Amino acid sequence: MYVRNSDVEFETGVYILTLCVRPSEPTATDPLELMTSTDPNDPIADALLGESTYERLRVKRYALIKRRIPQKLVYQSGLLLVLALVVPIAATYPSSVRAAFPGGEPLWASPLVLWVGVCAGGIQLATASCLVAVSVVRRSREPQLSEATAHTLLNVEDVASMFGLATGGFAILLTVGFFLLGHAGGETFQSVITAAPQNPYKQTAVSVPVIAVGTAAAIGSAVVYLCSLYLRSKSA
Repeated sequence: MYVRNSDVEFETGVYILTLCVRPSEPTATDPLELMTSTDPNDPIADALLGESTYERLRVKRYALIKRRIPQKLVYQSGLLLVLALVVPIAATYPSSVRAAFPGGEPLWASPLVLWVGVCAGGIQLATASCLVAVSVVRRSREPQLSEATAHTLLNVEDVASMFGLATGGFAILLTVGFFLLGHAGGETFQSVITAAPQNPYKQTAVSVPVIAVGTAAAIGSAVVYLCSLYLRSKSA
């Protein structure tokens, strides 16, 4: 039977048009409709759709450090551990550098630059305590936590994070850097002392030994890390 090409083309066009206009299953166009609050691989969706006012506002707001509190505490624990390295660094100084410290014992000396580390360690412990307090207050008041209270807690968290990880972190790295100069050799060590406006390694009036600061930093690092593990287990 002869079939004209025009008829075949017409029927094909009608079939394609029918497929195009056929109603399909409704699809979610809103990104929030595609999210589930139980998806462990999508923490942003979980925060936006979950019952936590604090987490929802935290995801929406801008912050330089976006990590959650348990992870921030891990970072602070690491910084305190870096500060504790002043003990093995000072203990392994060459004899030419050890002679620059009182009694030739750098571990029991209290150099001026160490006070930068003391302040930095204090900042780490204080801001870590603030972060733990924020987390405890938040969990004790949810799910009835108001947006105003959540914003206040987020402001405290942001300030504590910036002081702890930025300011305190820089001070710790600066302290450890000055201690590492002792391993560059006696000549380099003496040239730094000569070039500096004030001897960064001179003994201070208030004696805080290197070994005491390093030990306290190591203990603080362990405590902060345990706090991060505890808070992480509560949020799991």
